[in-house]
Amino acid sequence: MHTKALALVFCAWVEANFSKTIHTPKGFSLIEIAQIKASIRVGSVVDGWEKCIQLAFLKSAATKSNFTPNVKQRLKKCVTSLVADPSLIRNKVAHGQWIEALNRDNTKINADLTVSIHSLDVVKVEMWFDCQKILCEIVELLIESPNKAFMASYWGMIEKVEQIPIDRAAWTISSKRTRLKAKRKPGGN
Repeated sequence: MHTKALALVFCAWVEANFSKTIHTPKGFSLIEIAQIKASIRVGSVVDGWEKCIQLAFLKSAATKSNFTPNVKQRLKKCVTSLVADPSLIRNKVAHGQWIEALNRDNTKINADLTVSIHSLDVVKVEMWFDCQKILCEIVELLIESPNKAFMASYWGMIEKVEQIPIDRAAWTISSKRTRLKAKRKPGGN
């Protein structure tokens, strides 16, 4: 149950961080912020992220013809894995479906989401936090400095976001405990 509560905290943190991101000073106009919020209201939080990225790229002077589409595609994949997937789990847990997730109409069990909920652990939620922090930094740079800091930092940051899940794929709660115990010992990292 504690892991599910942590997943709820993660999703609340993502929503708060996204709100901070779209309200970045000297970033979006009030009209653009309203468009992003409307995308969320009409669609989903994922639609809001996509609208945010789309509007931020309008301020970019990226000259390489394939740069912008490639960046948008990679950011969209990150939004799917770090916003959409956790959001689905959050919605099920928030509505009391932490044992068996139901389909949208609540008429039968959603097997895929049920498996995702059962396989959820603190290691995965921690990985979401770590990746999401970097994703927010990327989007903030795109909003604040699309032609300087974003262009200089994007590649290293996106590669890190994509590499963290790969590096942690074999991590388990047990292996995490072992690493933490080693750090506590004198002379540990």
